[in-house]
Amino acid sequence: MISLNSITIDPFHEQDHITVSRLLVNSFQGKFQTLVPLEDDDIANLLIGLWEQDPKSATTQQIVAKENGEVVGTLSLKWKDNRSSDRIKLKSSHPISFSQLFKQFGYLNVCKFMVGLYFLNYQPEANECYVEHLAVRSSHRNKGIGKQLLSWAIDFANNRSEIDKLTLHVADNNKRAINMYQQMDFDIEQSNYNGIRRLLFKEPIWHYMTWRAPLHPRSSMNEKIY
Repeated sequence: MISLNSITIDPFHEQDHITVSRLLVNSFQGKFQTLVPLEDDDIANLLIGLWEQDPKSATTQQIVAKENGEVVGTLSLKWKDNRSSDRIKLKSSHPISFSQLFKQFGYLNVCKFMVGLYFLNYQPEANECYVEHLAVRSSHRNKGIGKQLLSWAIDFANNRSEIDKLTLHVADNNKRAINMYQQMDFDIEQSNYNGIRRLLFKEPIWHYMTWRAPLHPRSSMNEKIY
């Protein structure tokens, strides 16, 4: 049995990129497999090739949950900065050979995957902190790790004066996640039908949830990370 005492919350580092990418594919397997007809390993390699997370970004914060030094969960936050855009971006420091990607995964698969990432993207408003993704390895679910990561996010938002709202999106059919968010004091603020997401992911209804308790500065366990 997993004890939360054995789980540490650490900042994301570049060496975590491959592991976190594979974890995201493991956690959102249904969405990715609906999007492209590839095996999990191929989807993970495609995501690794396209997705870049900048650990030094001034408007994003990625953390990882580790057990014995091994990544078992991750959470990403982002907030608005009028000076830049923090969408999921293609790597620029090491340009990708798209011809190689098209040859390896197929032109249609690569294009559909990039379109899917685009339509999963959300740009937060001023003073809004958005949970871009929360993922826990399948072997470690129902152990409280997701709640531990969300608690960290709440503390993080509490300690930034420019943030007054913590939000997230979740698909209507993900009842387990919705229940966890409600236990953590998130309320459904809006429920919207999205035709494009229905077409891409077979999930037409998405809920926009907001943490209902007022944010206010206070000391917390996560100060050492940021």
